[in-house]
Amino acid sequence: MRRAHAKDVLLVSKSNQKTLDLLKAGASLEKRTGYEIDILVEKATADRLELSARLRRAAKAATKGNQRSFRSATSRAYYSMYHALRATAYFVHKGDDHEEHQKLPSGIPNDFPNRQDWENDLKNARYERNRADYDPYPKNDMIFAPIATQLIRRAEDLFPIVRSYLKKKGCAL
Repeated sequence: MRRAHAKDVLLVSKSNQKTLDLLKAGASLEKRTGYEIDILVEKATADRLELSARLRRAAKAATKGNQRSFRSATSRAYYSMYHALRATAYFVHKGDDHEEHQKLPSGIPNDFPNRQDWENDLKNARYERNRADYDPYPKNDMIFAPIATQLIRRAEDLFPIVRSYLKKKGCAL
C-alpha cells in the first residue's frame, strides 16, 4: 500500500488550479514517456544542439557550388549560434525563458567561457542575419561572403565550447 508523505499532500493542498494542472501534466508526461522531466530536458538540450550542428552544415553548404548563397549562409550560421546558445541557456536556467532573439544574449550563463564575447558575437550575428534576410540591399550576394565565412567560423568555434560546458554542467549529451 502506498502512503503519501505529509509534505507532498501539503504541497497539493496549497496549490491553485493552475499548479495542480501543471503537476498533473508533469506526472502524465513522465508516465507516457517513461522518463523523468530532467532526462527529457537533457534530451531537448541535445536535440537543439544537433539542430545547431545541422544549421552549421547547411551554412557551409550554402557557400559552395553553383547555387551558393552567402545571404543564406549568413542566416544559417546565425541560427546555428542561436540554437547552441539557446540550448545552453535552456539547460542552465531550467527553462526556455530566453527563447526570444533579443533576450537570448542576456540568457547566456554568467560562467560561460568568454561570455561577454559570445554575447557580442551573437548580437552581431543577429544583426547580419537581419540584413541578409530582410534588406534588399546590397543586391550583390558576394558582399555577404566574408560575413558568412566569419559567422560560420564563429559557429564552428562555439560548438565544442557549448558541448564541453553543458557536460560540465551535468548534461548527458
